[in-house]
Amino acid sequence: MRTLASFVAFGAAITSFSRLWQGVRSVVEGDGRLYGSLAAIWWMGLFLASMAYLALVIYAADRAAGRAKRTIPIFERLLNRGRGPHGADVAAGSGGAHRHGH
Repeated sequence: MRTLASFVAFGAAITSFSRLWQGVRSVVEGDGRLYGSLAAIWWMGLFLASMAYLALVIYAADRAAGRAKRTIPIFERLLNRGRGPHGADVAAGSGGAHRHGH
């Protein structure tokens, strides 16, 4: 599923960058605006979101393989959701102070 999502994100990045570049060229060449401000914001947001997702997937793969040289705090927070501060799975009941037993 992650591979499919990566391909979709890559396609979205290419398409949105292409549309943004068409808009810039039309303004620079004096043809007027290709589309309105709302469409420009949409294409920019789509481009940035898809690139951020691709960066997260690449970072996660490098981190899992032990190749991440530096941590990226926002990616670490996203990747560690549902886990304790040291990577322990909170949902699985890692024990500790929450254990009920004698």
